[in-house]
Amino acid sequence: MLFIILSNQQFDSDLKTNKWHVANQLVAKGHKVIFVDPPLRFKAIKNFSKVIDKKSDNLIVYKPINLLNFKPISKLNTISQVNIIENAIKILKAENEKRVLYIYHFDFPDLRDFIKDFKHDVKVYDCVDIYSEFPEYATGAKVNPSIISLIQHLDDALKIKFNQNGLSLKNWVDDQEKWLCKNCDLVFASAPGIVTHLNKWRKDVQYLPNAVIFEKFDHEKKLEEPKDLKEIPHPRIGFTGAIDTYKTNIPLIEECAATYPNYQFIMIGPEKVSDPNLDLSKLKSMENVHFLGSKPWEETPTYFDHFDAFFIPYNINDYTIGSHPIKYFESLAAGLPTIAMLSSVKEFDVDGYITEDETQFIKNIKIAIDEDSTAKRKARKELAKKHSWSNKVDRQVELITQKLKELTIVNYSN
Repeated sequence: MLFIILSNQQFDSDLKTNKWHVANQLVAKGHKVIFVDPPLRFKAIKNFSKVIDKKSDNLIVYKPINLLNFKPISKLNTISQVNIIENAIKILKAENEKRVLYIYHFDFPDLRDFIKDFKHDVKVYDCVDIYSEFPEYATGAKVNPSIISLIQHLDDALKIKFNQNGLSLKNWVDDQEKWLCKNCDLVFASAPGIVTHLNKWRKDVQYLPNAVIFEKFDHEKKLEEPKDLKEIPHPRIGFTGAIDTYKTNIPLIEECAATYPNYQFIMIGPEKVSDPNLDLSKLKSMENVHFLGSKPWEETPTYFDHFDAFFIPYNINDYTIGSHPIKYFESLAAGLPTIAMLSSVKEFDVDGYITEDETQFIKNIKIAIDEDSTAKRKARKELAKKHSWSNKVDRQVELITQKLKELTIVNYSN
């Protein structure tokens, strides 16, 4: 099969999300993939290299450029995108493959027109977040305001008027997701909270949680300790991922660090990715909190090997009820006791360290350090191993293949 993946995150980003993992698994299983990055605009063009990036014989990354997104200009974008993807299909020699339009990016510019204009055999909406709770859609918050962002704001205003029937923010998200639920052949969700969210518009949403490349984090012998960790004493409580206040509970981390002054809290990841209101001044002033910056995903297993525990100090809110962070299974695959403020992974709570109570979360950090054992590490690894990306993608492909057969029968009957 040929998968055209409309992603809302770039393929080459340091943070390897579910989109990247699914694309690579599909390629590994012999499918052909055209991974469509979110269209670049203005400031992002400084990172632009080439429109078509052929990664292998079965994988092309397409990097569209949309300087403006309002009609009638945006119609030209859609025509261009369809033509470029058709050319990419020829490069992959995939003209005769069944076409799966695989949608992550609900807000892909003029998505409904693109779906109408691009020939495909089956379309899938894979929802991995409750997007209406992103700062961009919940409040209209923008990161790093500038002259360029003012131009983008004007473009957005015109897009809302001419492309979105005046709908914006949460109203636009709901309208678009409702449309996708009604018009896609399959709908997947990565967390129980997302299933509940989408059930407003569709009942047969398939729950397929995120997963892990187990062998990437399971090491019989520890990898070499990173240089920026060597001077930090144990015990080390690690965190990886984007740091934003809409999901990361900054006051809770401050309280953890104050409660355990002899524990070292290691924060790895980009800051202020989606939230302009992030304030880390107090946290960065604490001697036992260490911000090591963003690291390529490929390097993170070396850090996991030298943590003593892992924590996910999230807020409990309308966003995180739909969050199933990839790092949860990654930390279990490394054998680490994993303390989480997150109801969405409760069914995978191998140690009893998942809670929605902040006081208990803080207590669980010490409990996890004190009672860790070889037997507990083995149990965590065994759980993680059952939830591989390979198994998840096998199930997705199975459901898509079944749906293609059903659609073929219906089309033949008509």
